[in-house]
Formats: sequence, C-alpha cells, structure tokens
Amino acid sequence: MYIRVVDNLIKNIPSFWPHDWPFKQIVEQLPDRGNLIEIGPYLGKSTVTWAHEFTKAGKEWNIHTIDAFEGIKKAWPGMEHLEITEEEHLEKFKNNVSGWHNISYEKLRWTSDYKTNEWYDVLFYDGLHDYEHCKEALDYWVDKVNCLVIDDYDMAHEGTMKAVDEVYNSITWPKEMEHIVVEDKGIAVIWSEQIP
Repeated sequence: MYIRVVDNLIKNIPSFWPHDWPFKQIVEQLPDRGNLIEIGPYLGKSTVTWAHEFTKAGKEWNIHTIDAFEGIKKAWPGMEHLEITEEEHLEKFKNNVSGWHNISYEKLRWTSDYKTNEWYDVLFYDGLHDYEHCKEALDYWVDKVNCLVIDDYDMAHEGTMKAVDEVYNSITWPKEMEHIVVEDKGIAVIWSEQIP
C-alpha cells in the first residue's frame, strides 16, 4: 500500500519527463550505502524517484540536489503548463521532497568552481543539455564519482550525446557504458570498475 501511495505521489509531480523514471535497474547495481548528487532536479520528481527506489531496495543513500531554482519562464511548445515563476520554484520543490530525510539541496547555478567537502558515489546530471554545460559537468565529476548517470542521451540532445561520448572515450581506467531507453528518452550510465 505504502509503495503504491508514493508511486502515485511521484506521478503527480510536474516534470519535463511525464513517465516513470527508469532508475530501478541502476539502484539494483549500486552498493547498500552511498551519496548521490543531482544537478537539475526541476521540481523534484527525479529526486523523489531516486529516494523511493533506494528505499524499496533497502539501501541507505543520501541525495543532494543543486539547482538555480530560477523558474521556467518559457517552456517548449506544448509544455507551457511547466512554466513557473522563480518565487514558486523552490517552494514547490521543497513541498515535493518534504518528508524525505535523505534529500538535501543547494540553491545555486552549478559551475566547475563548485566546492564541496562531501564524497559522492553517483552523479545524476539533468542540468543544461547543451554541449558546453554538459561537458563541463562531466569533466568535473568524472574522477570524483564511481558512476555517472546522464539524462537526455538521445538524438534530440546531440550536445549531450557528444559530451558523454567524449568523456567516456577519454576515461583511461576500466569502464562500461549502459544506454537505457524508455519511450523517446535516453539515459547514459557510465560505470567505473569499482561498481559491477
């Protein structure tokens, strides 16, 4: 019953991805404990999905999100319902993630000047999907985490694909790339040798 209630709550969080996030198969391969950093949670549907999948798997993971929470002033055609003011953005995100003790957030625009004292095992990148921003983030995190999960690895986001492919090909240690495709969405998962 609890799982169905949470699943329904997650489905009702507005998102640019209207379907269920396919994180279960990633979570199954991760250790029992760890820290995930997410760049670009929008209103928290992906954030809460990660938390829920970790809970269902009996794993203790902390999730830290970074977003400018500046609102969405002009959405793509057909997605105008996702437009939101800067004043509403953070409050709606906080409301959507409330009750999850393992979710924290920072309100800032991520750049490679970012400093943290925390250790992270996984990056989930769903920030700006042009080549320059995606490549900057992947270059920064590639040797700081054991697993990179990058949303929008698909033909609709050629900049993301180019950045992911370049970073993957530049890695000199043993690695593996998984390409998850659901509906028209592609997600790239780059595993280092530390995680099978």
